[in-house]
This record gives sequence, structure tokens and C-alpha cells, in this order.
Amino acid sequence: MKFKAVLFDLGSTLIEYENHDWPTLGKMGLVNAYPYMKKIFPELPELSQFGENFYRNLRYILDNERPGYIEIDIYNACNRIFKRMGLALKDGLVEEFVELYYKPVTEQITVIPGAVEILSKIKKSDITIGLVSNSIFPEKFHLEEMENFGLREYFDFVIFSSSVGTRKPGKDIFNMALRNARTEPSQAIYIGDKFDVDIYGAKNAGLVAVWKYHKGRENPENIEPDYSIVNLGELETIILQ
Repeated sequence: MKFKAVLFDLGSTLIEYENHDWPTLGKMGLVNAYPYMKKIFPELPELSQFGENFYRNLRYILDNERPGYIEIDIYNACNRIFKRMGLALKDGLVEEFVELYYKPVTEQITVIPGAVEILSKIKKSDITIGLVSNSIFPEKFHLEEMENFGLREYFDFVIFSSSVGTRKPGKDIFNMALRNARTEPSQAIYIGDKFDVDIYGAKNAGLVAVWKYHKGRENPENIEPDYSIVNLGELETIILQ
């Protein structure tokens, strides 16, 4: 058999999160979470000012407080942001805020066509199937989404950067996956949609890399995948034949 392990990215590879752009989703999330915060902290500024402050701090954290490929999850980030705003945090506040903030995201996601079908075919071949995904959001959110779309049952293991503290394109998260799959890099294939994160990261770790087409993905460094596909069904030829 050509490959012993097939590893997938999640967002825009198996589940489409970008049915709205991320800035729009962020605004929707704040609109949903702001009344909860305003009720607890009546002194909060109006939504527009609160949102501007929140995103300025979040962007600073993601750009400047994640050295190397360290990941910071959304709970950690919100704790830092709210403390910088001078808010006295009570138990459970950040968790509730994140639940409300994320709700508009999960309400608009869709499964990528062909995802269940190709996972089912790979599973029947006894190849190990794993997930390696960058996300600042909690693993439990994504596992529920995968369950709702009928994807979870096909995976032997999942690795989310928010849970393990390291992210793509660093080698560490790919090496974790290889250890879980009990295979060598050359016997593993990775499918993802971002050149600088998925394709570069997988190839740098020694895996075979497949780029899943997604409109608007830029490739300024001209990173070359080993394979390119438009539809997930094309993986059958690459992996199973």
C-alpha cells in the first residue's frame, strides 16, 4: 500500500468555515457576546469601541505573543485582553463569552462536498486517518461540528493546535501526528488548503503534500505541492490506486 497514514486539515478542507469572511464573522460574534459582557460590566464602552479594543488586542497577541510556532488558545487570549481592559474576571466568564462569540461561526459552516464519501473509502482500506488543524478555538467545538457532519467516526486521532500548544507550519505538530499514526513521514500524506501553512509545513516535515483548491489562496513563495486537487473525490486515485 502506498500510504500508511492520511492526514487532513479541517477548515476549508473538510468543513468550510469561510462562508463569510473572518472579519464579518468576528463582528457577528461580538454582536452576539456583547450583551452578556455589558450586563456584567455596565461601564463597558459601546459595542463599536469595545470591538475595536478587543480586536486590536487580539491581533497584537496573535502577531506578537506567539513566538516560533507556539499556539495561544482563545481562552488564554481573552483572559489577557480583558485584564488589559481592566475587567475583573469571575469564574466562567471567559468560557461563556467564547461560547457566545463562536456561535455565529458554527451556525454558518458547511461540510465540503465529498468529505464523508472519501473518508469512508479510505477507512475501508485500513489506512490510519488523522486530523492536524490550527485553531485558537477549543477542540470540543470542532469535535461537535465533526460529529454533526458525520466526520468524527472516521478519524483514528485528531490534533488541534489549541490543545497541544503548537501550530502548523512547525514540525512539532506534524511529528505528533506521525507518532500517533506510528508511521514514517514518507508513508504519510497530508491534505490542506493553505500553501504557507499546510503545504509548506507538511513538506518540511517530510510528508507528501496535497493542496485542496480554495478560491483566493495566495502562494507568493511558489510552494509546490506534490499533488493538487479541486474535489476531495480525486484523492481516491492518489491514495487508493
